Amino acid sequence: MMVQKVETITNKIGVFMGKVALTLFISFFMMSSMASEAVQLFDLKTYDPVKVGLKDFSCEVRLAGITDKIKQNFPTLNIKDEIYYKLYWVAPGKVDFQVMGMPSGFREIKQNLKNLVVNRLDYLIPQPLGKRFRSYKMTEMKQSGGIKVIGEDPTNSLPVNKVDMFFDNEGKLSSYKSYSPVGFRESRFDYGKKSWSKNKWVLKEVEAKMIQGPQVTEIETEIDYKNYVGFGFPEKISIETKQYVVSPEQNEKKNERTGKTEITFSNYKINDGAAQKYFRN
Repeated sequence: MMVQKVETITNKIGVFMGKVALTLFISFFMMSSMASEAVQLFDLKTYDPVKVGLKDFSCEVRLAGITDKIKQNFPTLNIKDEIYYKLYWVAPGKVDFQVMGMPSGFREIKQNLKNLVVNRLDYLIPQPLGKRFRSYKMTEMKQSGGIKVIGEDPTNSLPVNKVDMFFDNEGKLSSYKSYSPVGFRESRFDYGKKSWSKNKWVLKEVEAKMIQGPQVTEIETEIDYKNYVGFGFPEKISIETKQYVVSPEQNEKKNERTGKTEITFSNYKINDGAAQKYFRN
């Protein structure tokens, strides 16, 4: 019963994350390989704190409104303190969350609480595209305004069968589409440079649309950064979510729900060994 209630909370403030035939429009030229020059160039020009010396860090993560919601749904837990998270990360990618303010035990509830924020870790430590899609066969096509890269899973065993990425003339990732047996996702990105980013691109905004059957989820994400001893990390992530069901007969939206989520990050401790000590213990 408790798990069902937590799943309800997840649906309210979380974000619903999610094979079509292959069609290639060849314009100027086409090149196929297991790698992509456009992807490699983008990774080279994108800010990565690990490449500039990040070895370990920890921080506190807060999800607005979560304490009150847990108190309302689980009055018998007798929660007296604020519920928040402690995040620990060590290179090359070892990570763990702790849920603070909850009584001991209640592992399933805590895991559901972790699931609300774990997908945001990529905004703190961006995963290179080349690493993310290294198992895909890449095809590049020069088009007006940039380069289109198509990635296909040659094994048909990965959760995502195909991806379409478009890079503008500067090499920035402009849009991304993914196809899978359960649905379709399209995202648009806005990158910029910061004073601390060492002339590298930093992700500022994302607009995403996911379709799973008749259900459509639209998500707008905005990221505010702060300079911490020379490293740029998110200070706040604001997310607006709209979810609805499309009726094919009337071509109208039904059961529309909207929500806002705010995640804040504070008390960063960088390269001081705290995260390494946590994992050793």
